[in-house]
Amino acid sequence: MSLFTSCTRPNGDWKTIELGRYLLDVPQDFNFKLQNGIDSQGGEITNDTIKLYTDFGYYTDTLFQTPQEYLNKRWFIFDAQTQFEKPGITYDSNTYPKIDVIAIRPSTLQDSDKVGFFGGSDYIATCKHENRLFNWPVKLPQDIKRHIVKIDTFNHLYRRLAVPVNGTMGETAVYMRDKRSYNNSIGNYYGVVIGTDSLSVKQQTLVLKIFNTLRPKTAHN
Repeated sequence: MSLFTSCTRPNGDWKTIELGRYLLDVPQDFNFKLQNGIDSQGGEITNDTIKLYTDFGYYTDTLFQTPQEYLNKRWFIFDAQTQFEKPGITYDSNTYPKIDVIAIRPSTLQDSDKVGFFGGSDYIATCKHENRLFNWPVKLPQDIKRHIVKIDTFNHLYRRLAVPVNGTMGETAVYMRDKRSYNNSIGNYYGVVIGTDSLSVKQQTLVLKIFNTLRPKTAHN
C-alpha cells in the first residue's frame, strides 16, 4: 500500500455523497444513512459486506497517534513523577516533582526482554529529576502498535490514514481537515473521519480506493 498524495476520482459508475462540508465517491451499491450526533454529525455508509462509520464536524477524532506523536506528549512523565512524591504532601499540576526528558531511544532486546519493570518496553527515556539521572521504560498503547498511521498535506488539506500493521485485522480509517476551516471561537477545524475494521484484502483495497476520493466541497475561511 502506498501513501496517496492527492484526491482522485475513480473511473466507472460511482456516485457522490455529502458528508457535511466534504464529498466522497462510492460504488452504486453503497448507501448513506445519516445519524444524529451530540457534538458532531455521524452516519453509516454500507453495502452488503462493508460498513463504514463516519463522523464530521468540529469535534471529530483524529485517529490513532504515531509513535513519535505519543512520545512528544510526554505522558509517561506522570508515572515517572510518582517515585519522587513525598508522603503527606498533596500535589497538583504545579507542584508535582519536575522531570526533564534528556533523550529517548528505542528499546533493545536487552531492555525489552527484562522481567519486571522494563519488560515489554518499546522505548527507554533518559530523564532527570533535580541532579539525578535515571532511565524510564515507555510502552506504547496497543492501538498505536497495531496500526500504521501515514500523514500527508496538499492543497490546504491535512489527511491521516490508519491501516493495520498485521494484514487487515484492525481498523482502516481516514481523517481529513481543510486548514481554511479553522473556527476561532471553537478552537478547532471542521473535519471528517471515516473508518471500518476487520476487512478482507479485497475489501480493504476497495475501501482505500474510496478513501482516496475524499475531498472538501468548497474552500472555507
